[in-house]
Amino acid sequence: MIKIKCLNAMNLKVRDLEPSLRWYREHFGFECRYEVEGGVVVSAGGIDPVLSPHGNPVAPLADPGTVRCIHTLGFEVSESEFRRARQEFADDPELVEFDQPEFRSFITSGPDGYCVVIYFNRIRRRHPCIRQTAKGDSTLMSSPCLG
Repeated sequence: MIKIKCLNAMNLKVRDLEPSLRWYREHFGFECRYEVEGGVVVSAGGIDPVLSPHGNPVAPLADPGTVRCIHTLGFEVSESEFRRARQEFADDPELVEFDQPEFRSFITSGPDGYCVVIYFNRIRRRHPCIRQTAKGDSTLMSSPCLG
């Protein structure tokens, strides 16, 4: 068995690079790091996906029934950041919320059809890359994920 530290490398196919870059920047703080063949590496919170323009602008991109690719992204946030994010997506008519014993979450859709899950952990069992601050918010540690 391979013991992973964190999920970090993924390639997301996008219909149009500029609107997708803008959406991920506005909602999650992703910034361009550098260009690679076929896309742009963006980064936020130690997560570095590649956004790759799709050759066919009308092709279905994230339909799990027809395309073998990632179709859901999940971002863990603090409880206070969850409340703020929920307000940011308040006008999304297709938003789906889940209230589970361990997690509270909502799902929205990105500009390319990906489901984006925003959640916080109710029982405070944190991912090894996240540490709690004195104010109760979470911050990304430099290790083990980034080390």
